Amino acid sequence: MDKATDSKHKHFPSIYRRVRWSFGIITLVMFTLFWSLIYVAENKFEVLSLHHWLDTEAELYRTNFAQQAWDAPKPNPLEFDSFWSESKTPDWLLKFDQPGFYEKLLGTEDKHFVVFAHPSGKGLMYIVFQDDSDDYLDDYESSLHQFTFALGGLLSLLMLAYGIYMVRILSKPLSIIEKKIHHMAPDAAMFEVETRFSETRQIEQALLDSKVDIALFFQREKEFSRFASHELRTPIMVIQGSTELLERIPDQPRLAQKAVQRIESATQEMTVLTEAFLLLGKAEIETQHCAQHALAESVEAQLSLLSPLFAKQDATYQLTLIEPGSVWAPESFIAILINNLIKNAFSYSIGDIAITLEETLLTITNRHDGNDTFNAGYGCGLVIVERICTRMGWHFITEKNAQTFIASIDFTAANPAGEAVSAGDDHV
Repeated sequence: MDKATDSKHKHFPSIYRRVRWSFGIITLVMFTLFWSLIYVAENKFEVLSLHHWLDTEAELYRTNFAQQAWDAPKPNPLEFDSFWSESKTPDWLLKFDQPGFYEKLLGTEDKHFVVFAHPSGKGLMYIVFQDDSDDYLDDYESSLHQFTFALGGLLSLLMLAYGIYMVRILSKPLSIIEKKIHHMAPDAAMFEVETRFSETRQIEQALLDSKVDIALFFQREKEFSRFASHELRTPIMVIQGSTELLERIPDQPRLAQKAVQRIESATQEMTVLTEAFLLLGKAEIETQHCAQHALAESVEAQLSLLSPLFAKQDATYQLTLIEPGSVWAPESFIAILINNLIKNAFSYSIGDIAITLEETLLTITNRHDGNDTFNAGYGCGLVIVERICTRMGWHFITEKNAQTFIASIDFTAANPAGEAVSAGDDHV
């Protein structure tokens, strides 16, 4: 049977860490994109500038060649080296035999040049930047680098400050709410709604209302337990004493004797139920309420008590004992469980019921022929059985098919002798 408190023991990620990582990752991605954009833009700007200069020189040479033929002046000899493929040309340039703009690294020098068809119609013309002549943008690039570094640093600081601000905005109210949760116990001090956001204030208000409801519930439960402990036990003792007096009257009619027996039986059931309900209402079941009980004796005792009911219904049972064990628990709990399940089985059985006790596993099987198998029992039906089993840590299982209904309780999960039973995980 799963418990609602099982989720408390599972590990869940921290929302604070998730928010920090989310902001950190998105900030890193933005910084990477920003610097990549600046780097690519600078390189592209340099290439476009050099390409435009070379294209301008090439176009000017074509124009001059059309007007002056071979007397046309070559591109600025202070900035460029000009070659014609039909004359003496460096070997590394001859590899570039298609018109276009090129870049080649020669040693430590990055060469930029343009290749185009010679205006004469023969061969190719090469216009190559001289060494360091294509570095005229270095000062501008240095200035641009400084500006972008300053701008990027400023944006980085702003993004970092914004990220810290947003993380604090989100985490602070959640941290306040988390602390409020530790004050939900009825005996903890009251708290106030103090966050600044409507959503978190609603959560705080809901926690505060729940704390008040829980405190009132515990107060009512304590008062009921205290009143029930005194106000119920007193009339039960009076009834028991009166029954004992009635039994001493000689020569009673058979009908009166039968009524006295029924009163005595009902009083015993009321005593057991009262004790069980009061124990279930306790935060801890003290060891003085528990004892080591042989399960076989408990089953046989309940069968003996229910024998008049079996005779009235003309029903029988088959009891199988296989190395029966014992259990440490309150006697009232064991009596209610066994009595309730046996009554439930007989109430809806169309034949004999099978009761098997193997070590600490009790199994009761009955044929129901499709009838409803939920019996009120002590007025609580299988609900009280589930409640007791959950409180004591016993494993309770029911199985139903078209012909049979099977109820089984495994008592092996009971606490060892001498250990108090806590209500911290009590849930049905």
